[in-house]
Amino acid sequence: MRRSAKLVSHITTPIFYPNARPHLGHLYSSLLCDVQHRWKLLKGVDSLLTTGTDEHGLKIQLASEKNHYKNPRKFVDKLFPEFIGLDKFYNVKFTKFIRTTDPFHIENVLKLWELCNKNGYIYKGEHHGWYSISDETFYPESKVIVDPKDSTRHINTESFNEVIYQSETNYYFKLSAFQDKMLDYIENQNPEFVYPSSKRDQLVKDLKTNPLQDLSISRPASRLQWGITVPNDPEQKIYVWFDALCNYVSAIGGIDTSTKPATIPSLHWTQTTHLIGKDITKFHCLYWPSFLMAADLPLPKRVVIHNHWISNGMKMSKSLGNVIDPIVVGKKYGPDIVRWYLLENSKIDADGDFIESNVSSLRQLFVSKWGNLINRCCGQKFNISRAIGTFSMDRSDRILNLWKDNSEVTTHINNIFEQLNKLPRQMDEKIDKFDHSNMLKEIWNMVNDANLLIQVSKPWEKPQLQQDSIIFLCIETARILSILTQPIIPMVSSNFLDRMDIKPERRTLDFVTLGSDNNYGENANSSKRNLPLELSPSENEFTHTM
Repeated sequence: MRRSAKLVSHITTPIFYPNARPHLGHLYSSLLCDVQHRWKLLKGVDSLLTTGTDEHGLKIQLASEKNHYKNPRKFVDKLFPEFIGLDKFYNVKFTKFIRTTDPFHIENVLKLWELCNKNGYIYKGEHHGWYSISDETFYPESKVIVDPKDSTRHINTESFNEVIYQSETNYYFKLSAFQDKMLDYIENQNPEFVYPSSKRDQLVKDLKTNPLQDLSISRPASRLQWGITVPNDPEQKIYVWFDALCNYVSAIGGIDTSTKPATIPSLHWTQTTHLIGKDITKFHCLYWPSFLMAADLPLPKRVVIHNHWISNGMKMSKSLGNVIDPIVVGKKYGPDIVRWYLLENSKIDADGDFIESNVSSLRQLFVSKWGNLINRCCGQKFNISRAIGTFSMDRSDRILNLWKDNSEVTTHINNIFEQLNKLPRQMDEKIDKFDHSNMLKEIWNMVNDANLLIQVSKPWEKPQLQQDSIIFLCIETARILSILTQPIIPMVSSNFLDRMDIKPERRTLDFVTLGSDNNYGENANSSKRNLPLELSPSENEFTHTM
């Protein structure tokens, strides 16, 4: 697979509320973005990954009060490093971590407000409605019911969080003016804007059945102190979602209002992919593009929506005791094992079920299958360097001819040749579609085929030429898979490549064809080398490769 031309790419995680420590859902969003970002870099594409924390709003204000902080800033200052720590522990290779309390971000929120206001999309009025503090949004009467478990409370039918009826003076955004524009854009102009298609179809259905209502985009400062002040009105604070969504632009250089019309100067913007959880779909797929249209600013490339994680078949909750702490499970099994598990056992349009015993089994599988394949080839009876020197230039026909009298062996050889030839292209397609589960299953099939080839060919019993042909094909399988999976398991793949003595500069997509690296493994068959992966995670596996 040839390296890509110098292109640009930008992927974003949602920015996370630092009102508690990060959980498995935060890791999952970040991991999906990290794999995309690392794959782009491996292809030679100019890529950015931005993430951060959403630090304003009533939810943060109340959480800080509950935790006895007089100043919400001190509360978020304590918690935001937890999110950076999670990313670093799991080797999420972010380019920029943005906080919505950053002065530059606040400047951009005010610029976005002023552009929308100048174009006539903001007005002041009375607001009456059902507000959810947890979701930081109002819900229409049609989506509010009495809580079946407590008749004194009301909840909404989207998130099932409590809502409270409120009446106040706010600023409004003319969201209703974008009903037809958004429907046409998502359904006709850019049907790839929302991915996967199941989420796009649901959004289109909702737009057709529930017309957009004008959106309250401020809160009285008497109720919400922790927020950005509305321009020229100190009695109002900007709605947290109007603030938070602007982070995606702030993170890559912001809005340039010195030009006419205003621009987002970063070359990455129109190639931006937002990766979000399904619970914040309307904010990213309806509110955010409408704000941008109102400001005469371009829209990002697409919004990718993923489902959530449950634990042992049940929604995670503290009362059930089934909440997964990603740091704890990562220390137990190794960060890369958890990364692989989350990718292999999830589909973005279905909830994933986290079962810890399966994570343990996965680590054993890495040791017994992939690690063992490398250990076998690196055995003292074999010579990797000699095998590569013999077969790197003339491969398939010569190897098949050596085993022409053994149809079982030639069947496995042909399978490996075929799979290795098409795997880089398949991975590119599947990563772009976030189809990690099927992709990783294919990789396991190749590891199993290589192990089976050793088992049926018994190279330790064969003459040197036959022996070397099998070792060449199997170690090449391990090498190529280890290069291709660097975006998925950056630490473990590095250990595997180190064990095979692959030079750092030869771990790119230029070297993922059979025989493309003809100079490695000189000391790989030494008896003094350590195992590339052991049953219990070792300290060197936690070395960060940022």
